[in-house]
Amino acid sequence: MKVETAMEKPRKEVNVSLLEAFDSLKSEKQDVKVNAGAKIILRLQLDKNEKEIQYFLRRVVRSLGANTPNFRTGYFATLVTMLTKFPEITVSQLLKFTKEELHANGSSKSEVGDVSLGQILVCGAIFRSGLILKCSEEEQKQTLQTLQVASTKKSYLGTTASLILLDLIQEIDELQFSSIIWTNIKTMYKKEIKEHTLDSLHFLLVISRKFPGKVKVRKLIGSPEILHEDNMEDLTEKLLEGIDFSLVNHPIYEEFGKQVATSPLLLQVWMKIDGHLTKHNRNREMVAINILSNVFKNINDNVQVISELISKNFFKLFLDWFKGLQTASKVRNRNESEDDQKIMIKKEKELLNYLVKAMKSDAVTNTLRVDVLKKLLFDPGEVNFTEITGTNIIKLICTDLDKDGVKKICALLKMVLLNTSKKMVKEGFERHWFNNERVTAAELISFLVTHDAVKDDTEFKIHHMQLLMCFGFFKISGDNSTSISSELAGSIKSCFYRCFSSRFTNVDDLVTVLSSLCHFISKVLKKENVKEKLEKQFSQDSFFCWNMLMEICESIEQNDSKSKIDKVFLILLYQLGLFLFSEPAYIKMARNSIKELKECYHHYSKGKNSKPMKKPMVTNDEPEWIEVMIEILLSILSIDSSVLRSVVQCVFRLLWENLTPSSIGQIVSVLDPDSAENPLTQGDSENEGSSDSESDDDKDELHTESPKGNGEIEEDSDDGEEDEEEDDDLKNPDQLKIAIQKALGADAADDDTESIDVDDIDEEKGKELDEALAEAFKQYHQDKNKKSKKDRKNKKSLSDFRIRVLDLIDIYLEKGPSMDICLEMIAPLTRALEFCMQDNDFKELENRLRKTVKTLAKVRKFSHVEDITLDVLSDYLKSIIEKGSRSYFMYQALGDVITNIATFIIHCSLKIEQPKAQKYVCPLTNMLKQTLIDFFTNRSCLLPIIFFHNILQLDWSGNYEFIPIIIQNIFDSNIRQFRRNEGLELMMGFYRTLNRNKPDNAKITKRIITLENDFKDKLINAIDDPGYCVKKNFMVLLKKFINVLRSFHENCHIETELDFKELVNKVNKLKKSKTKENDLPKSHLQQNGNKNKKRHSQIIADTPAKKLKKQKT
Repeated sequence: MKVETAMEKPRKEVNVSLLEAFDSLKSEKQDVKVNAGAKIILRLQLDKNEKEIQYFLRRVVRSLGANTPNFRTGYFATLVTMLTKFPEITVSQLLKFTKEELHANGSSKSEVGDVSLGQILVCGAIFRSGLILKCSEEEQKQTLQTLQVASTKKSYLGTTASLILLDLIQEIDELQFSSIIWTNIKTMYKKEIKEHTLDSLHFLLVISRKFPGKVKVRKLIGSPEILHEDNMEDLTEKLLEGIDFSLVNHPIYEEFGKQVATSPLLLQVWMKIDGHLTKHNRNREMVAINILSNVFKNINDNVQVISELISKNFFKLFLDWFKGLQTASKVRNRNESEDDQKIMIKKEKELLNYLVKAMKSDAVTNTLRVDVLKKLLFDPGEVNFTEITGTNIIKLICTDLDKDGVKKICALLKMVLLNTSKKMVKEGFERHWFNNERVTAAELISFLVTHDAVKDDTEFKIHHMQLLMCFGFFKISGDNSTSISSELAGSIKSCFYRCFSSRFTNVDDLVTVLSSLCHFISKVLKKENVKEKLEKQFSQDSFFCWNMLMEICESIEQNDSKSKIDKVFLILLYQLGLFLFSEPAYIKMARNSIKELKECYHHYSKGKNSKPMKKPMVTNDEPEWIEVMIEILLSILSIDSSVLRSVVQCVFRLLWENLTPSSIGQIVSVLDPDSAENPLTQGDSENEGSSDSESDDDKDELHTESPKGNGEIEEDSDDGEEDEEEDDDLKNPDQLKIAIQKALGADAADDDTESIDVDDIDEEKGKELDEALAEAFKQYHQDKNKKSKKDRKNKKSLSDFRIRVLDLIDIYLEKGPSMDICLEMIAPLTRALEFCMQDNDFKELENRLRKTVKTLAKVRKFSHVEDITLDVLSDYLKSIIEKGSRSYFMYQALGDVITNIATFIIHCSLKIEQPKAQKYVCPLTNMLKQTLIDFFTNRSCLLPIIFFHNILQLDWSGNYEFIPIIIQNIFDSNIRQFRRNEGLELMMGFYRTLNRNKPDNAKITKRIITLENDFKDKLINAIDDPGYCVKKNFMVLLKKFINVLRSFHENCHIETELDFKELVNKVNKLKKSKTKENDLPKSHLQQNGNKNKKRHSQIIADTPAKKLKKQKT
């Protein structure tokens, strides 16, 4: 039935504007529909025209049968509102109009469905508006009968009708349900489970749960409950068999999952469902997933059966989809919504998420977690479950294991790694574990070794790490010495190193673990068969380094009481010794570092055994041992390894008490772009792959060259060096000059002072010269902006290296640093930040630098403040405030950094004892006063308002010196209007700070009164000044400030000489500026006027004479 074509013409009594609103109800936009519906209701309420109401009802009822959802939505919402606003409309009228307007005599099949849906929606409007509760019993019966008849016209309409009726049931009580609904429909549900449809079964499940006293299930289906043992077979068959794709998301599965989750028959029901899943059927599997997902969402008391719900048939089919099961849909699919595999994988991942949430319940025991992991990892699951599904569910469940659970899972994984157990493929058939499964087992073992539950169990850690070492280092399978492949050994070796990625909470435990591992290696190396294998891959130099470090470590371990520094050497030597068995790039770094650590330890031992002195004796410019140690740590950090990064952070926390200004300077110099040894400034112009050709003995430059070499650990890029050199040839004007000279060839001038006479060049040669010059400029501009893959890679490695170095600075700042060292960090960190801001490739480093600057600015406790005076702090403040060579945009971008550092310097001044001279003036105060004056009067001042705002937030006596300057400029007619507004904002911030601090000092109170009197005098002078004009927003801010002032005095109970009402009245007397030009200087206005005159004269000059005459006339 076509809705709009058969529309009768409205009578003249119907308002035209009402008809226009009907078209808006068809809009796709929700707000347009709402406005249109409101307009119709409002018009009908105002006119109270019976003809219009009748027309409205007929048209809306007819439109509910439209075949477009957008039409039905707008009309349905309007009808519901209409029924609530006009009580004179009866159910009989609506049913009459429904019978007259929504009929399908002689209509097509699709029109029959649309008309029946319209009838259901009319009944839904009666329900939603509450009219069903007010009408007569006969009308109630007719409405429910209309709903039931319409729901049988099409199979899909039953679900809609059922949901609309359930929507009503959720809003009524038991008595209303019994008298209005159940008495009229009870007979339709009196039949066996087999004869029910999904819609009727769903309806019965809901009402039996909501009104168990009124719905006697035994009288309806012959059993006391729907979820009864006698009904399981029929129920599961009804839910799973003969389901098409349109029904897989039917609401019955959600309701069934909710109810069965709390039922004692949960496991029995699921086993029945699992029995239907013997082979692949997409729809049946989706139904099972929907049911199980709702079970996991609502399971509470039945959590103990979660492991049993991971049943064999279901989970085998479940994993097949992740493994790439191909179906017929692959042939016909056009988009992802039609791809069976993608649909199923999405559903299955949602199920796994619900499983994880269920496992987080407090009722879940450790035994249950172990059982679930066994099911997921072994039978019916897979050891490489994580790789198959692409989820981290295994690790999420493992995180909650206790110590006993971790050991049980590790024991099972160890059997997989050793290949002493077998994989159950199917009943009666087993196989040995594949290599990829053994690698996955090793990865899980390394994860469990770092588990919090076993963080203090060093014996457990040592045992499993030795097992991984046997596979990774010596290529033997545990105690039986069976050889394994190099590929398997290499993968397990990386799992071993991953055991150190987490931070050890106890340094002594870390030393114990490392010592046991290294002594175990020494023991294994004594075996001839192992030594023969290693000689092929383990060089004599590595053997020499190993023996050397073991000798040093044994001498350190002989000390009964080991100091922190002794533990530092033990951790570094043992850890680097383990890296002698790693990749070539790591081996090279480890050998160099071990040799340097030996020398560093001897130097440290001499200093420790010598008599204590006030100052360390340094001869022949020999560096202190701590400086050598920092050099070694930086070289280790240059290698991109999370394990080494964690080790360096661990030992640095032990070293911080021994750090000197020069050693911290070594760390900071790596970040400083102005440092001669800093590769930040070298990376763009030097060959960044040259470190491989450097001598191993070049120790002084190890920490700067290593990051460059680090870029070649993952990928060898030597083949592209020549191309890279060509790309870097043209990066500055001097190189452009060389390119132009090449283009000119023989005609190039021999000296800068010489020139070429163009008249001497013929036409043909001139064309050639033009082409050559054009090519030179083109190549220059292309190469100037060109970023090769290697260039980006090198910048990334440099950036990552510096981020790792910043970790050390953060650690130092956490430990109560020295004030002079903190102040010396300011300039290099700022320069590094400026450098990073000029290149997007360093964006990550820029963010990390900003974080470190904030950490520095928050430091409040210092180990010592000697040699720091207020004059020194003033110099540091001046250096950070001055613009210098920075560009305008650079200075603006550094605004937050400058502000943070300035507040930090002021906090530092509070830690320094000021001179007691009476006339002494703090240099910081003087400098900031002049800066504040420049902020108001100097247009070239680039400091943001937040700079002064943050300073005024501090509890610092110097702030009282700034307030008179602010007041003076607020009421100065020569100051720009927006600066006056900002001055008021600063004043409000200052008083809010006072309100928080609650000053109670009599001296401070006296100063506040003086400042407020000054404010009042300046305000009065401004009123009398004929040249002082303000804008409306200024007056609003001024009144707001007076309120802040009043609230401060009320909260802090401080007396004042101000009359706040009088102040507000005086503010109202200020002269308001009439035009925006009042805020501009005369010179500026005159300049703009001259520009406008010139522009006007230019327009006249360019206008044709005919047009000009017409304009004048």
